[in-house]
Amino acid sequence: MVNIRRLRDDDKDRIVKIAPRAFMGMGLARLSIDKTLPKGSVKRAYEREVEGYIEKALRGEGDIKFLVAEEDGLPVGYIVLGVSKERTEIFGFKWGMIVSLAVDPDWWGKGIGTKLVEEGLKQLRDMGVEYVEVFTDQNNIAAIRTYEKNGFRVIYSGILLSQYLETIPQGKNK
Repeated sequence: MVNIRRLRDDDKDRIVKIAPRAFMGMGLARLSIDKTLPKGSVKRAYEREVEGYIEKALRGEGDIKFLVAEEDGLPVGYIVLGVSKERTEIFGFKWGMIVSLAVDPDWWGKGIGTKLVEEGLKQLRDMGVEYVEVFTDQNNIAAIRTYEKNGFRVIYSGILLSQYLETIPQGKNK
């Protein structure tokens, strides 16, 4: 049975391993889609991203909440929640965000993501949040379905374009 709880200090090593496994495993997350990026650097980017969320949560920063899904004492997924101070100020109501959601690929298809989102929304309600947004890649159908099961609707789909720039030696123009 899956238990959803707050992040603990001893979760860090396991959670940092989940992030790249989840995002690179599906091949649908923003950095892992671009096959021209070095895999080792992509892995490290996902690790650093979640390490930053962990550090903020463990320091008790009020605008970040970090929940962990565990099965038999082993962390198998997580959700990071936030509150946008800027958008709250602009719109006049508390604006929440699902910042990150990841489930270890060994536990995909068991409803863990849905449970994390359900509990995350409860936490945001308890924080007084009235509006919640989440961004996911348009190809990530599993994530979209998870969010839609929890009442979200698609309101925007964007396109990210990128390229490598040629390095021009100093003093030379093309």
